[in-house]
Amino acid sequence: MTAVIGLKATTLTPFAYHSLAVQGGTATLPELISDSALCFGLASALGYARAWCALPAKDYKRDWSAMPWRASVLTTQQPRLLPPIARRLNLEEEGGFQKKLRDVVSKGNLKQFWSIQEVPPAVQFQGALFGPDPFKVVGADEIVIRVGLHRNGMVKLEPDRTVERVRLNAATAMLFEQELQVERFLLYGLQLTAPMPLKDATDEVRKWK
Repeated sequence: MTAVIGLKATTLTPFAYHSLAVQGGTATLPELISDSALCFGLASALGYARAWCALPAKDYKRDWSAMPWRASVLTTQQPRLLPPIARRLNLEEEGGFQKKLRDVVSKGNLKQFWSIQEVPPAVQFQGALFGPDPFKVVGADEIVIRVGLHRNGMVKLEPDRTVERVRLNAATAMLFEQELQVERFLLYGLQLTAPMPLKDATDEVRKWK
């Protein structure tokens, strides 16, 4: 790893994840963008993502090990969510299922209508990237990555020299057999450490290999 880059991330379009179950649908955790969303989005934007004709077996350690970066979680001090909006999946027509499924599509995993809550545009997050400086690689001061369900969201990344403390994801550390003390357990894949100085965070992520 050759650099520690403080980051400012600004949402350009709404995005959502199925983070939390709520009545009639799901809601996104509005206060953060995960380290995996950041690094996988950056890898895709810079051409590191491999083209597959079918999805490979899920193996996050393999994929993390193939990337030149590690990252903190991106966090915001002003989390916001848009009002719930409805989504529809027409299983009979789009999925090619028979009409008799109408008896069961109104509930459970086959429910046709559900709601999501998205993070709005213009929300700013901060964090850090550890590894080669992607801004120098592309010769630009801004990089736009895609995040969220189906990569529908767009986030602008910029260098930020004001970043002094960051949170790491202990769940990512566990992939590399490293243990970090967890301050906030949000989801199994999102276990946040307490904020730590960039130097301490750098020393930790150097072990993730």
